[in-house]
Amino acid sequence: QEEQDIARREIALADGTANDNPETASDFERLLASSPNSSELWIRYMAFHLTLADIPAAREVAERAFQRIEFRQEGEKLNVWCALLTLELKYGSSTCLKATIERACQHNNPKKIHLRVCEMMEKEATEKSSVGTTERTDDMFSKMCKKFKSKKTVWLAHAKYLLRLGRHEEAYALSKRALLSLPAYKHVELMSKFAQLVFEYNSAEKARTLFDGLLQKNPKRLDILFVYVDKEVKYGEAETARSLFEKVAGKEIDSLQMKLSDKQMKSLFKKWFSFEEQHGTAKTQERVKEAARAYVESSS
Repeated sequence: QEEQDIARREIALADGTANDNPETASDFERLLASSPNSSELWIRYMAFHLTLADIPAAREVAERAFQRIEFRQEGEKLNVWCALLTLELKYGSSTCLKATIERACQHNNPKKIHLRVCEMMEKEATEKSSVGTTERTDDMFSKMCKKFKSKKTVWLAHAKYLLRLGRHEEAYALSKRALLSLPAYKHVELMSKFAQLVFEYNSAEKARTLFDGLLQKNPKRLDILFVYVDKEVKYGEAETARSLFEKVAGKEIDSLQMKLSDKQMKSLFKKWFSFEEQHGTAKTQERVKEAARAYVESSS
């Protein structure tokens, strides 16, 4: 058996397949000598040691990667940091994990690191679903939102986590706290993204209430209307999406003082017609053309 293994290894080295499927530490060392900036190789080398249950060796490979990868290759280094964080999350102590997070933040964008750690913990909490993992994940999300309270991405990541777990009331309370922490110019985008998450993970009816409120305060924001329509089509009802187009177009046609520009109205009718091509009939498509003609007449 040993002779067969040696023969197989010699063939793999000769025909180059050892480069595709490194099986020994020597294989990895040889490949890394020619590709020291490859985070994929370093991470596979770490995984190789983990299959042998050698956690210290896997950690050592990560440390070597940080030394060998060129300082300009920030993305490659970040990949290895994330692999090391995953290792500590699975096999290390809470002290080791905390220390690794602090080190990773010194060498990378701290917000990115916290988001990745929360993502890893969320995955673990979803898979294991124990009180301990959930509490640890909750704590990490809370710390992140406190540390980066002026960044909407962290609040949205936390809200998504809560909504995915069915903790809807907590998610709504969190969105209110986010509005108090974020500068005013970020409020509309935050609530638009939050409404999208509510559509996806909670209730179409509640999401509609959020979107309707946004459009009432920001009637000229067609981007919000179009996102609303797209989510309605995906998670709600096509008929409701159709009524949104009717409502906005009708207001513009009947209004003495136009809120939307001709360019915006052109975009509206184009989006509406495209929607009817996909979800309507020849009759509903004709209705869009009628509305467009009525608008042109009312504005001329």
